Amino acid sequence: MTRTGRCRETPSGERTLATPEKGKDDKRHAPRLPLAKGTKAQIKSTVPVDLVNLSATGLLLELPSALRPGSTCDLTATLAGIQFSALVRITRCRAGGFAADDKGARVLVYEAGGEFVGMREDQMLNLSRAIEKIGGAKLASQSSAFLKAVKVR
Repeated sequence: MTRTGRCRETPSGERTLATPEKGKDDKRHAPRLPLAKGTKAQIKSTVPVDLVNLSATGLLLELPSALRPGSTCDLTATLAGIQFSALVRITRCRAGGFAADDKGARVLVYEAGGEFVGMREDQMLNLSRAIEKIGGAKLASQSSAFLKAVKVR
């Protein structure tokens, strides 16, 4: 599916960040990292989701049903070969477009943004390692600096 929102998909299937709306990213504490199409995770132990992007503070995911903003859910994923789990507070959720399901039927896909809450040191370390493997040293450095600042608070 070609996205018109935060990420867009190139003809080769690679995800890139769309140009942010003016002032939209001014509040971001950590840079977003687009993830490869098909990056899977689970929420609530059994609900499969696709991860769209990731940062040191949260993520954007696509899923087949809406989530209530303010709700929390457990997320588990393997990011660049690294097991990661965290509690996620849903900050927003909206209809994101249509996609074909495994039978070829057209289905509505929701986009939900979430922030990580109450992460332990080992979770922060795994997230930092995954960001470094996926996005490179510069992004990992920015994310690590942010995570250290959060830990100090």
